Amino acid sequence: MLGTVTETFFTEHDRWLFLLHAVFIPTLKMAALNAVLGFIFRKETRYSKYLLIIGINLFICIIIVSLYELPIVFYSLIIPILLSLYFYSIQLIVFALVQAVLTVITINLFSPTIGGMLKPAEFIMLFALLTATALIINNLRKHAFSIAQELVVVTQEKQDLQTKNTLMEKLNRVDSATGLYNHRSFHEHLVNVMGLPEAHSLHVHLALLDIDNFKKVNDTFGHAAGDSVIKFVASQLNAFLDPDDFVSRYGGEEFAVLSVEKEIGRFIEQLESIRQAISEQEHDSLSGQTVTVSIGVHKLHPQMSKEELFHQADMALYEAKNSGKNRTVVTGIQEFVEE
Repeated sequence: MLGTVTETFFTEHDRWLFLLHAVFIPTLKMAALNAVLGFIFRKETRYSKYLLIIGINLFICIIIVSLYELPIVFYSLIIPILLSLYFYSIQLIVFALVQAVLTVITINLFSPTIGGMLKPAEFIMLFALLTATALIINNLRKHAFSIAQELVVVTQEKQDLQTKNTLMEKLNRVDSATGLYNHRSFHEHLVNVMGLPEAHSLHVHLALLDIDNFKKVNDTFGHAAGDSVIKFVASQLNAFLDPDDFVSRYGGEEFAVLSVEKEIGRFIEQLESIRQAISEQEHDSLSGQTVTVSIGVHKLHPQMSKEELFHQADMALYEAKNSGKNRTVVTGIQEFVEE
């Protein structure tokens, strides 16, 4: 519209008539059309995309009728076709193309004056341009869908890879037989805890638990029975300890528990409950016999290394074994518990 107003300074027609027929009246028509479309859009949302294309086409018709002496304005009919790309719909592209062609034919039939402004060669060029635009838009739509599908495939493959990596990481960190953390995970966690600046003030305790006479169990009842016993001991550790306690199968028949921010009395009480529950359970795989465990516990002291902490807990376990088994020995604190 700004361009049309500018044209008043160069037109050969009467300027006031030009402004009236090429600016004011078309502006009123567009305003009325805009009001009608706004009302329709509020009432009808199901076919809003098609209504939008029709509305844009009507705006262009107003421009064509107002500036009929400029045949180039007919080429504005490609705008609705271009707009249809936004919705990525082949039906909408075809609809916009058919609408543009019918608009040209209708104007030519019902307004010979306006239609006569286009020469036959220009009609052919206009139809070719409209058709070519629709074909290009459709190819762009197909290309966009192709890229989107490739992105979906790549994203899915990436998610699958992440899932596999997560699973592999879990398999590398968890003991498959018991579901507890493994030897590697235990040492990584211990290093992380001891790396904390306030580690020595967090009441860190390490407990090592070993199944008594486990070799005899395997030799007498077989490895399947031994595996059953290991799983049972793991289940008791999970049952009596807190979620914050780091429980791992350290190796073979030996388990390690790292407790942080828990009073030693509470920790020993839980370990004793585990030891007692294990000693009272009869196993069908062992012909009704029971098994026992020995436990060694040591508290982390200032300046103590990871190796020293583990060594002291292992020494406590060794003492529990040599003093009769089926007992808990605690070192590194004033209290000493023995059963």
